[in-house]
Amino acid sequence: MRLNLKSKLLTSLAACTLLIACSDEVLNEPSELQDVDSQFELDVRWTESVGDGAGEKYSDLMPAVWNEMIITADVAGLVTAFDRESGDIEWEVDLKLPLSGGVTANAGIIVIGTKKAQVIALNVDDGSELWRTDVSSEVLAKPAIESTKVIVRTADGRIFALDITDGEQEWFYDRVIPNLTIRGTAAPLATNGYVLTGFANGKMVAFNQESGDMLWEQRISSPRGSSEISRIVDVDTTPVVFGTTLYAAGYNGYAIAMDLSNGRFLWREELSTVKDLLVDSLRMYSVTNDGTVVALNRLTGEVSWKQEGLKYRSPTAAADFGDYIVVGDFEGYVHFLDKSTGQFVARDHLDDYGFAHQPVVTDDELIMVSRFGFMYVINQLEEDSKE
Repeated sequence: MRLNLKSKLLTSLAACTLLIACSDEVLNEPSELQDVDSQFELDVRWTESVGDGAGEKYSDLMPAVWNEMIITADVAGLVTAFDRESGDIEWEVDLKLPLSGGVTANAGIIVIGTKKAQVIALNVDDGSELWRTDVSSEVLAKPAIESTKVIVRTADGRIFALDITDGEQEWFYDRVIPNLTIRGTAAPLATNGYVLTGFANGKMVAFNQESGDMLWEQRISSPRGSSEISRIVDVDTTPVVFGTTLYAAGYNGYAIAMDLSNGRFLWREELSTVKDLLVDSLRMYSVTNDGTVVALNRLTGEVSWKQEGLKYRSPTAAADFGDYIVVGDFEGYVHFLDKSTGQFVARDHLDDYGFAHQPVVTDDELIMVSRFGFMYVINQLEEDSKE
């Protein structure tokens, strides 16, 4: 992830990845992988190119699953719908715009944000354009689709609520962002009448979905230290709601659990990340800035386990894979960890260029997209293969 400084500071920070100085000196060597006695082998259903990958550029383009299709977008503007079972292309459109935030599919439409400050909605059946709306700046995170609205976060700290049928603006919220922030924004979550999102000032904010009125705000991270970098407090993780509890985390801050109705803290544990969280009935899982995978008790916030075997390997955010969590890394390995212990149970090398985005998991498949645009669709494990 790249730092964005108004005075054009030419320093870059790979949060949750390798730390690299302007001289390109690697400050931390990636952990050497230890042998794993894999308990199962991956069954790759198919693999296809999905266009131009992000490469070394920042991009938050992830595939979306809709009925029997997997929809992808690339940074150059190509949007493709694949048949989930065969990998055949159902339709393909070239928007001829640099895409940056998406893909979101719901209610029969696909929504994608661009680096040119536009939000585009497509018909999920054939890719035809339904509407296009200008916003205030580039869209770096997946929009949310809920009920009658599309919720969009822009890089300049604003939130737009757009009508799902025509893209007309229904409300917006403006928040001044600090001079120095991590490049990237938290994807908004729209659920149960709320719009929830974190900001670069370290706060989590809840809005009324219909009116845009602020319901509450709570600080997750506070600036500490004397250097500009040490005072970065972005909340770039997409919030997760489990029951009546909201979970989130910040950079140079905490992992937190909050009462969804009022933002009151239920617990908080010191932790620094910009990777999206995974929450199940027992634990919250996070990949920290240095690549440590951490599991916290969902109810108390106590650390259940830590796995440091992927430090400085730029692991992706974790995804739920039944009894396991799955992450990719910068060398193209896919790692499976036991949810209860954090121990590695399987590993496979899929791609030579590495993975940067959280895997997508459905009841039927695991979907991985590499940094340079290859998608791997992997069958879910059969019960007898887990033994």
